[in-house]
Amino acid sequence: MDGAADALFHGPMTQTATNPLDPKSILEQAFDMEDEFPGPAEDLLLSWLLSLGADQPPAEAAQTLLPRYAARMTGKSEALPIVKLHKLLEQVAVSPPATARRGRLSGRMRRGA
Repeated sequence: MDGAADALFHGPMTQTATNPLDPKSILEQAFDMEDEFPGPAEDLLLSWLLSLGADQPPAEAAQTLLPRYAARMTGKSEALPIVKLHKLLEQVAVSPPATARRGRLSGRMRRGA
């Protein structure tokens, strides 16, 4: 790994959250790396989603964060992992909220199928 990627993946584990929409600064660090971000974009997006608080809707967080990073994507190759990350974040921004499961397990689950 190069120095920038090494800093992203081996930084201090006890960082102070500066933005509740990116509690571990996962997205911020990736977008700061720009073209040097090694990917995979899907793994980083999942890490970001899992870092959000249970009361934070991912779509709202993504909608708020996207403008911060949009200008950085201008003129970049579609093949770059950072561009893919931005596109995935755009998809999260327009995704409907998850509905909580209610009730008992489905009949299939109860029967052990």
